[in-house]
Amino acid sequence: MEMQFLLATWLAYVLLEFFIWPQHCRQQVEQQKFIATCLYWRALLLSLGFTLLAIYFVGASSLLFGLSLVLLLVLIVLPAWQAYLPPSTFYYLFFQALQFAILGLAVVALSDAWQGLGSLFGILMQPKVMLLVLAYLLILNPCSRVLALALRPWNPAVQQAGLYLPMAGKAIGMVERSLILSCVLLDQIAAIGFIIAAKSIFRFGDLTGQSERKLTEYVLLGTLLSVAISVFIGLAARAGFAVLS
Repeated sequence: MEMQFLLATWLAYVLLEFFIWPQHCRQQVEQQKFIATCLYWRALLLSLGFTLLAIYFVGASSLLFGLSLVLLLVLIVLPAWQAYLPPSTFYYLFFQALQFAILGLAVVALSDAWQGLGSLFGILMQPKVMLLVLAYLLILNPCSRVLALALRPWNPAVQQAGLYLPMAGKAIGMVERSLILSCVLLDQIAAIGFIIAAKSIFRFGDLTGQSERKLTEYVLLGTLLSVAISVFIGLAARAGFAVLS
């Protein structure tokens, strides 16, 4: 029952936030912050929807109405606070995850399922889970910095900065390494070839149009280093799983 309540709450939030709530209301909140009427209508609808779901799953109580009021205030403050910050993917994901977490905690409080929350924390603290998280964290920002330092002596893009999107290469590398690591962990080594081939196809037009050979060699070197690091970390993680089993 607690899981049904939780999933129904998150489903209602996703439907309202991403499918029902109109775009002009989001823009109004971004521009007017706390004086935007849409901000209060959104918070009211979300808190009211949560209250109705809670009454259906666990019944009415004084705790429910107290939590609904707190939830109403939180859903007013968080989007308005986000509107004061510069637009970025990090802030957007952070505030969305925060609202998901607050809704989840409200469900846990009403369902008196704190023991289940402790069990979930225990699962997350298992060595295998932490090793998996560590592997994915390593191939993101740390690997980006290592590759940037390793490739600096051969980087021709410094002289042609206007031809590239800022941070695009770093983002592409992160996605590429995440996919390769997932393939290694799932024992789908052959799929790595498709990832490299897909990247090569999209880069072929750019590279053939360059008058210099430096950029072609630089991209090839960076791709091979990125693949090698991802495969190595994936194999190390699999070895760690075998030791922990």
